[in-house]
Amino acid sequence: MILWQFGLFYACQLIFPIFYNFNPSLSCQDPNFHFSKPKCKLSKVEICSELTANCSKWLIEPAPFRSMVQDFKMYCGSAAYDSAWVATIQFIGALVGAVIYGHLGDYFGRKPVSFIGISIGIVFGVAAGFAPNWKLFAIALFICGTSVACVMVVFYAYILEFIEPQQRVFMRSFFNWGYARLVFTLACFLCENWRATAIVISLLAVPVLPMLLILPESPKWYATKKRFREMKSAEKRVAWLSGLPYDADLKILEESEKSESLEKDTKIYTIRDLFSSWPIAYSTIVIGSLWFSTSVSSFGADLNSGNLAGNFYLSQFVSAAAIALSKISIFLLDTYLPSFNRQKLHQIPQIIMICCYSAIMVLMISPDQDCSSQGSRNLAIIIINIIGASFIELTWDACYLVAAEIFPTRIRTIGIGTCSLLARTGALLAPQMAYLSDIYRPIPYAIVCSIGIISLLVSCFFLPDTKGVDLAALDNGGNLNSAPNSEEDEIRIEVAENFA
Repeated sequence: MILWQFGLFYACQLIFPIFYNFNPSLSCQDPNFHFSKPKCKLSKVEICSELTANCSKWLIEPAPFRSMVQDFKMYCGSAAYDSAWVATIQFIGALVGAVIYGHLGDYFGRKPVSFIGISIGIVFGVAAGFAPNWKLFAIALFICGTSVACVMVVFYAYILEFIEPQQRVFMRSFFNWGYARLVFTLACFLCENWRATAIVISLLAVPVLPMLLILPESPKWYATKKRFREMKSAEKRVAWLSGLPYDADLKILEESEKSESLEKDTKIYTIRDLFSSWPIAYSTIVIGSLWFSTSVSSFGADLNSGNLAGNFYLSQFVSAAAIALSKISIFLLDTYLPSFNRQKLHQIPQIIMICCYSAIMVLMISPDQDCSSQGSRNLAIIIINIIGASFIELTWDACYLVAAEIFPTRIRTIGIGTCSLLARTGALLAPQMAYLSDIYRPIPYAIVCSIGIISLLVSCFFLPDTKGVDLAALDNGGNLNSAPNSEEDEIRIEVAENFA
């Protein structure tokens, strides 16, 4: 679980655009220059337009973090749009990496692919800190994006296969994205510039590498490949590291014999199998749309948070802490409130998120003649944004749980992988949404609310409740409460779950 947290430290590169695209406030030192109206009423594009047309001596006001925008003079015009493209290229890397590393991890094993992917990410992350221009920086971040996907897909599977199923909710609750964001924000606060931060955050993943050399390959992955000799050796290594006795005859060999007795499924499943029947196609469309919408909302709100007024670091620290605490609530609700099903887990946070971002739009649009109330208004916007971001994170948990519980075993990995690709595709829109706030501040929140309402309607009318579903029933194609056909079915289901 600690190794997973270190992996998340590196994965937080996905929110690095909040910092390296930070745009400082601009003004003019010409004594006779005046904006056409109060500055708080102007968008960034309007400010740039007036400065470009009427100001001869620009003033770059002090910023809490020295960003790529400052070093490469990407304040206005096409250069400002290029800065948004850097983030888009990074997300494209994550999309490509999800496909490439996912297949490599299946074929060559979790451990070697995780080691190579994280090593490549560390090297290019450090190199990004020395990039002489934004284009080379974008190329380095593209490679880092692929490594982030390696962490989120292959390394995550490696970690899950070493812990008990009942420990997974605990891990998501107490070793999570919120704590990683806290450390990432602290690194930015201490480093104070994008170059040093890129290097430090990449080096935070270094402790994972020696541990991967000590730990064996996942025994469960060996089992899926029917390489029982290597599986036995890996289990021995785990027992030795744990200081526990190892009884191969009673444990591993018995499981191996049972696994060998299964009929091998030689069919190669693809995305086409997700549409082989209406029930499966229905599930794919519903769950895939929820993943897409959650990704757009989550990353769109995150990347736009750097454009909000107020204390930059304080809002980022509080947002990260709120997300970490919200994850703990999932563990408590799942453990002590059985009636809190998957539908409620998605719909209640979605409703609160829509209300929060609708309130932000009202605050941004409501008139203020002389900007006298701008300070209190900005504070309210920041607080409401933090609340909304925290509840978006809860909808992510609903998406992951439903996807794992709704697809039959034979196509569960294909189903979850397809949902992940849709989420990565949605994330590509996030940097462009942050750029649109330069034109008109409420636009990102209008998009998030619109997509959130559609997602809520899909959830209310089409999302099934999968909490406590009998996974064996999905393979039988019958009643969700029916039993597996045999003990062999149970073994096959367990192997596929661990593989997923």
